[in-house]
Amino acid sequence: MTKIKVSREAADFVRNETACLRRRNKNAAQSFLDAIRRAKTVLATFEDAGNRTHGLQIKDGRTLVVDAYLFDYLLEQGPVQILAIRRGRMPMITPEIDEGDRTQADLSG
Repeated sequence: MTKIKVSREAADFVRNETACLRRRNKNAAQSFLDAIRRAKTVLATFEDAGNRTHGLQIKDGRTLVVDAYLFDYLLEQGPVQILAIRRGRMPMITPEIDEGDRTQADLSG
């Protein structure tokens, strides 16, 4: 299985989205966390699953769609780097990539 690393920005989105959804609808928050787990499982077992044509427009960038969420990630040698997570209706912003800024985060909620 491929190792998954998550940027601080993506981890912050998970925390903020989970908190917002929990205030409104606990079932929606759980569905979101389930989507996060499914995305990590897919990328760990099949890192080529993302779309490179319509996804993240940087070298080695891809986007995986899971439910209403988009996971922008880099597919390079070594671990898959999830750079951003966003709702499907949010605009795509090309993230700045800083080697020192890549950290692994726990997305289990």
